[in-house]
Amino acid sequence: MFHHFRLTVAAMSVLAASMVFTACNEKESKPEPKAEVAEVAVPAPSKSVVVYYSQNGATKKVAEIFTKARNADAVELKLVTAYPSTYDSTIAAVKAQRDTKQWPALENAKVDLAKYDTVYLGYPIMFGSFAPPIYTFLDSNDLSGKVVVPFCTYGSGGRKASAEELKTLEPNANVTLAYGISNKRVTAENGAEVAAGEVETFFGNLEAGKTDEMLMGGFSEQRPLAAEDSAVFAEATKDYAYLGLKPLSVSTQVVAGTNFLFVCEMKAFGGPAVQTNVKIFKPLPGRGAPELIVVEK
Repeated sequence: MFHHFRLTVAAMSVLAASMVFTACNEKESKPEPKAEVAEVAVPAPSKSVVVYYSQNGATKKVAEIFTKARNADAVELKLVTAYPSTYDSTIAAVKAQRDTKQWPALENAKVDLAKYDTVYLGYPIMFGSFAPPIYTFLDSNDLSGKVVVPFCTYGSGGRKASAEELKTLEPNANVTLAYGISNKRVTAENGAEVAAGEVETFFGNLEAGKTDEMLMGGFSEQRPLAAEDSAVFAEATKDYAYLGLKPLSVSTQVVAGTNFLFVCEMKAFGGPAVQTNVKIFKPLPGRGAPELIVVEK
């Protein structure tokens, strides 16, 4: 009996040792889990492109802000023959092109737009609408089905008029609210910072579906000018005598400062009298002089 018990215990010990040995072998032979390799995300190709013409560099500054804000591709339109270097000669050349509708040749008139949903179209204002090179671009490309977001630089205005003309020329495109800034403001010392802030606000308005009419909703009712209004108008428009502006009434909007919206009679370059709106911004005291923002024409 005792002998049988010793055998049993011995057998159990051998079995236990065998199980431990087997388990160790299984542990040793089990393959190590493969280290997970992180997948590198490949950036999706841009679905938007900034196409622009810039004559003196102001529009290019704004184009760069749009490109960065929307992580877009960019195409700068280049003239085969540049405009003359002097202001008067350029005015004469542009007027001749407008009169004859002989638009200037571009080195890169045709742009591959097939892969883009949205085209941000930038230009300087010349004679109240977009510069002639933009006509060449429009004649050379099909914008049907695209979202077209206009932006411009100007001497005094032309933002709304150029966007309306664009809608007429491209009826099959979705032409949106336009952004504009004066050459004087964007080329000032802090111009790029000012423009970047405005562009951010512009995109917010665009995404909210706001129209020009909706954006004017924060102004008071038009009223006769007081002495302070006249002083603000005179200070802000002193460099724009060629527009022949005469303020008729005004409304205001309090922001970080005050926006003034003057209804004016305008006789630009001695032409016939037309009615227009002039927007002026007066900063808070000690932060600068009143500044003409735009003549809506």
